[in-house]
Amino acid sequence: MGSRLRQGLPDPGLRRRSPLDHRVRDHHRRRRDGRDHRTGRPRTPRPPLRHRPGYPVRLLRLGVPGPRSLTFPLPEPHRTRSTPLSTFPAVRRFAPVFVAAVLSLTGCSTTTGQAGSGVAPAPKEALPATVPNGTELRIGDQNAQLEVLLRSSGQDQDAPYELGYNAFQGGPAILEAFRGGSLDVGIVSETPAIFAQAARQDVKIVGVAQTSRSAVHLVTAPGTTAQTVAELKGKKIAYTEGTTFQPAVLNALKRGGLKTTDVTLVNLQVLDIPAALQSGQVDAAALTEPLASKYLLPNAEKGAHEITDDKDLTSGLLLLITPGKTLQDPAKAAALRDFSARWTKALGWQNTHKDQWVQDYYVKKQNIPTDTGGRIFANTGTAAFPAYAEAVAAHQAIADLLSEAGAIPGKLDVTGEFDRRFEEVQRQARTTSG
Repeated sequence: MGSRLRQGLPDPGLRRRSPLDHRVRDHHRRRRDGRDHRTGRPRTPRPPLRHRPGYPVRLLRLGVPGPRSLTFPLPEPHRTRSTPLSTFPAVRRFAPVFVAAVLSLTGCSTTTGQAGSGVAPAPKEALPATVPNGTELRIGDQNAQLEVLLRSSGQDQDAPYELGYNAFQGGPAILEAFRGGSLDVGIVSETPAIFAQAARQDVKIVGVAQTSRSAVHLVTAPGTTAQTVAELKGKKIAYTEGTTFQPAVLNALKRGGLKTTDVTLVNLQVLDIPAALQSGQVDAAALTEPLASKYLLPNAEKGAHEITDDKDLTSGLLLLITPGKTLQDPAKAAALRDFSARWTKALGWQNTHKDQWVQDYYVKKQNIPTDTGGRIFANTGTAAFPAYAEAVAAHQAIADLLSEAGAIPGKLDVTGEFDRRFEEVQRQARTTSG
């Protein structure tokens, strides 16, 4: 090869330049000169990206004539009613500021109507009555209460849909499953439904019952000698945000003449509270049955006990709730209509079959002695079915309490949470239940 180059002969390994090579050379030359590489004319300088509306999407031209970018209008911010303002178990401390800012921008108020103005009008559309074959109802259960209740009462028999039970600890976990689209209905107290509304999560109440307002118990750690709420001043009190434990503790402090600043409130997961009490990490805590009895039975001899003035701290409401979009599915809406009626009949059966319920649930399912199970049932009280207007008033009182404490942003009107079509469903179920 070297001899051929010295002789001025072309190297056979070097290819000759094609016309395309010259075009590429001219293209780069014109770009350096500020001219359009296709026409050779001077290019009009484009304004910087920050001065142009929208945002550019770069295109891979692959030799195809056309612009190097397209500009689309900026999209509207993504907002949905089901998008939470925070990660549950509760609305975080910055949520009130965030909600207030958003509502001020949209010209809305943080108060949705007048509180306690009565039950919202029932939707005009009647509930579907026919459940198509293959329909499944995914149920969020707590402590297996729904599953055992429907099985013991026989209300799980011949359902025109498949019942799928899912175990959860606390209403906030059920709300999280709603957001993920993995549940159709769940059983909660009043507090999770209120937090859902505060977070702009579309949740509807499709079943209402009411038990004792003293279902939440304040219990102490083994080394705590306090007997009343007032004596808990300066102590650490555990609760779970977004559950009925929260308004129970707030009500207890209020009635005991204490402020939240007089104690240290410790937010724990429900199942972590007994261990925190046993280890002395907290001095007292809120618990419901059967967890309260399961904690007190082995620790009573060590000094653990119940605070004496912890009565009537909650509304006692039991609520069946469902995502709003589930009611828009005719098959699911028909299944929910039937399920709400079965739940109502099952609670009526529970009221008249105390001994069997204590054996099936407390003894066999929760491993609690029969006498303790009977005491729990007596303290919990039989289930009542208040008119929806009465339920709204009790529900609103808890919402107002949480609002005053700054636990939720602004003031809520809870009437829109109740779907009044199910009031008639429950009334008919009580009439036809044996």
